[in-house]
Amino acid sequence: MKSFFRYPVFLFILSYLFFSCQKEVSFEKGNSTESVGSLQVNATSGGCLGVVVNGVYKKDSVFNSSHYIDLNVKVDTIGSYSIATDTANGFYFRATGSFTTTGVQLVKLKAFGKPIAVRTNVFTATYHGTSCEFPVTVLAGTGGSGIFTLNGSPNNCTGAVVNGTYEVGTSLISNNNVVLNISVTTIGTWSLSTTATNGMTFSGSGNFTNTGAQTIILLGTGAPLTAGAINIPVTVGTTTCSFNVTCVAVPDYFPRTTYSNWSYEIDGIANDSILMKVIPETHTANGNNYKIFMWTDNAATGFDTAGYYRKAGSDYWEWIDMGDYIGFDNSLWLEYNFLKDNLNSGATWNTQTFTGTVTPTGGTPINVSARFLYTILQKDVTISVNGTNYANTIVVKEELQQLQSGNWVTLTAAGHVRSYFSRDKGLVKQDFYDAAGMLDTELNVRRLIIY
Repeated sequence: MKSFFRYPVFLFILSYLFFSCQKEVSFEKGNSTESVGSLQVNATSGGCLGVVVNGVYKKDSVFNSSHYIDLNVKVDTIGSYSIATDTANGFYFRATGSFTTTGVQLVKLKAFGKPIAVRTNVFTATYHGTSCEFPVTVLAGTGGSGIFTLNGSPNNCTGAVVNGTYEVGTSLISNNNVVLNISVTTIGTWSLSTTATNGMTFSGSGNFTNTGAQTIILLGTGAPLTAGAINIPVTVGTTTCSFNVTCVAVPDYFPRTTYSNWSYEIDGIANDSILMKVIPETHTANGNNYKIFMWTDNAATGFDTAGYYRKAGSDYWEWIDMGDYIGFDNSLWLEYNFLKDNLNSGATWNTQTFTGTVTPTGGTPINVSARFLYTILQKDVTISVNGTNYANTIVVKEELQQLQSGNWVTLTAAGHVRSYFSRDKGLVKQDFYDAAGMLDTELNVRRLIIY
């Protein structure tokens, strides 16, 4: 099994950034009083086993003693511990203390910070070199000092206006909102959120300064799961009405639906294979919601994260630590556009510039600016992979470029990658060419299931 696999691009190009640099990594023995152990992880999903999220998390609400998570830790050696998560949406979880006995123990991680947006965040907890993930949903809630009722209760919301386009698998943006007619009887603040329906939540907040007939706007978040007319109920006090959101299925060259999975073989060797799947959890970053892909070359040993992906219109994006991917000294988290499905054959586009330093062993830091150049080689053609024909396939050429003396230069020494994306099937083939333009390695789909 080749270890350089990356989806949808691969790390082997890094060795061609003008020079080869290998950082030395050393591990010093920690304080002897520190505990040794591991977080309990679901080998299939990467989720924290037995995690319990306590408390109700609301936008702009301060945490109290009810906001914490229970996490299972297997303790091998007693001693002090520090367990924490990353920060997402303005808050994080952390616990410190000492283990006095070995075995599986329950640790309470308190919440710190304050949620800044209504969304679901996936947190990564880390301890002694191990990690696991768990989601936390932040609600707008229903509250405030203002009192109002929904027009149309208990039937359809009277005169509700649903704005925006709702495409299956595409994250909602600010244009996706609903305008509701209400009657205000008491002025004051208000906050309102619907329950998650078909992957979507609508929420909003504000302040009433007058009584009487008014409108409020609820912004949509999430991404539709299935197509059709979806009934969204909304409740305020004892009044409930509902509005319909029409979700449509659109051609998707990189499906991200939960539980979809692909099996690939490398260089035609049946037992040199990779399994890719989409898990239910999502990742929120930079104000966007991404589907999480996992991969493995041996399901018995568990899965690792393959990347975070989303679609907006005809553009497909990955959220990535480009600093780690390119080989910079420091992390550089960003999203880049690896596919456009509305362009014709011959069209090109560039990603944004990735800038960082690279320090060769024993040398001084070198500033590097790089980007990717993409070219549509073929549009909606039929290709055959392992005896199966895949119609409506886009063939994309990916090349690495570097800024040299003010000019962008394609690094031909790095070779290039050709990716084959089939409509409603995803990545079905990927070929790697060397500097001479000869096929070096190929990745072919063996089977796929799209939900």
